[in-house]
Amino acid sequence: MTTAERPPRSLRTKLVVAVLTATAIGLAAALVITIVSVNAFMRSRLEQQAVDYLSDLSAYVAIPPAARESAAKPAVRGVCAAMIVTASGRLEQYWGAQPAKVPTPPVDLLKSMAENRSVVVLPGSTFLGMAERLPNGDYVVGAVSTEDYDQIARRIALAECVVVLVVLVVLALVLLQLSKRWLRPLESVVGTARSIAGGDLSRRAEVDGSTYEAYSLTRSFNTMVSRLQDSFDRRESAELRLRRFVASAGHELRTPLSAISGYAQLAQLGALDEPEKFQAAMRRVFGETKRMTALIDELLLLAELDRGRPSEAEPVDLAPLCIDAVHDAQAAAPEWELSHDIDCRRPYLVVGDAFRLRQVVTNLLANIRAHTPPGTKAQVWLSTTGSEHVIDILDDGPGIDPGLREKVFEPFFRAGPKGSAGSGLGLSIVADLVHHHDGTIEVMPTDSGCWVRVRLPAMKPASGPHGLTKPSGAGSAAG
Repeated sequence: MTTAERPPRSLRTKLVVAVLTATAIGLAAALVITIVSVNAFMRSRLEQQAVDYLSDLSAYVAIPPAARESAAKPAVRGVCAAMIVTASGRLEQYWGAQPAKVPTPPVDLLKSMAENRSVVVLPGSTFLGMAERLPNGDYVVGAVSTEDYDQIARRIALAECVVVLVVLVVLALVLLQLSKRWLRPLESVVGTARSIAGGDLSRRAEVDGSTYEAYSLTRSFNTMVSRLQDSFDRRESAELRLRRFVASAGHELRTPLSAISGYAQLAQLGALDEPEKFQAAMRRVFGETKRMTALIDELLLLAELDRGRPSEAEPVDLAPLCIDAVHDAQAAAPEWELSHDIDCRRPYLVVGDAFRLRQVVTNLLANIRAHTPPGTKAQVWLSTTGSEHVIDILDDGPGIDPGLREKVFEPFFRAGPKGSAGSGLGLSIVADLVHHHDGTIEVMPTDSGCWVRVRLPAMKPASGPHGLTKPSGAGSAAG
């Protein structure tokens, strides 16, 4: 793997390293400050001890030699040493700090120590020393060992280092566990994303409430995946419907084209030379052509509605529209008893295309004529429920099987036997026109006959609801 392809460090590693680094820097700073403070404190104590010891030494040396034997020597505090050094630098007397003696300081150092009254580390030793010049020119030197204090300081530093190391190890373990818990939703999202990339759109990340950010991320991710799955499902469903639609359309167009082609072949073979046969064949060809033209017009209308082509948007009163549709249908097919129960004195206003809305009612009434026997009674009702105007069309025909109520609005669906009248696009066009006007259409359950209900949003709130009074009988098949 090249450097450019090497994956970056994980968030867990970066988090642990960053926290441990910051903590280690802080503990190291605290450790240094502590050691420096302890050493400064011990050094000040030792220096003060050296000053006190030299003061006692000076008082002791000032006693005449004859009386010095009976005088008490200065009290020894810790490991101390005392010496008298001549002006030439020769050690004249030494006591204390046995068996290791303190090296004799050089004359220049003694002179500086005596003049500055300073406490210095004596060369070649672990002693702090201070010197004072006697009246005869000699030097009296008092020294205090730092070995015990140095050992204490080392132990303190070692203990603090151990504590720092333990703290860092414990902190690292705690961070690893916490980061594993906190970042578990991210790992779930990563695993889910890999599964989705492999084609499994049903996977969802586990919603873990360990932190608000993780909870929000997993919820948002799952919402995104759900919408993505819905989009793919809709696309697959649309593609399936399109394939079925094309196959059904091809099948429907094949029948009239086959008939026309058959008559053309008969004409070429001379089988239609007789005028009667020729006229009969032309009538059949004309009928199949008319049927194919109507089918193509319906297909084009469905395609226009599917593309969402805009239609007229103007106030439309449903009352005269429905009444006219009933009168036209009754005039076209007097064998069927079509009527309405609509109050013409009040408006039923909606916003839409009057021609298309008229087509909805016309197609529903034509569906009754196409799939019910002559003499069937049908009635159109118009009412208002809440913010919707409702068109109810009821008949007492054969009715629709309850299991087919959801399918009657699919293109090329026929509830009747194969080869029954109609192209199977009438109710599909009706459903698309209703949906195009933001309405709904459904086949209502009924004991007999067929009951189709269309709901359209009212142009303005209705003054009062009018319930639908169902007649004693109704019914129709679908086409």
